Amino acid sequence: MIPYGKMFKVGQVILVYVEDEPGFFARVEQVTPDRKKGWWNLTFLMLTIPLKTMTWILDEEQMRGQPFTMNGVSMQIKNVDAPEDDYSQDRESQITGDKKDPSSGNVFSMFDEE
Repeated sequence: MIPYGKMFKVGQVILVYVEDEPGFFARVEQVTPDRKKGWWNLTFLMLTIPLKTMTWILDEEQMRGQPFTMNGVSMQIKNVDAPEDDYSQDRESQITGDKKDPSSGNVFSMFDEE
C-alpha cells in the first residue's frame, strides 16, 4: 500500500501505464475532490502530440499509485522523479564557491594524436 499523503500534486509529472507498459507522460493540472467522499477529479495535460487535457475520477488508492482498471484495461499512474543533472550541481558549486577537482573527470581528445 502506498503511504497516505503521497497523492499526486499540481505540477507533478506523472507516467500513466496501460496494460503494465508505459503509455504516456502527463503533467497534473488540477486535483479537486469529487462529490463522492474519498474520490478525486485528477485533471492532467497529456504530453503527447497533439496535447490533450483529460480528467479522470479516481479513488484515494488510485491517487496514490495503486493499479486499477478502466473499461477492462489495466492502468496505473506513477510519479516521475527527475534525475539529478550535472548542470544543477555545477550551478550550485558556482553559487557556493566550491571548486570541482579537475582530476575527478575524464578528458578525451576529439582529434587523432600520434
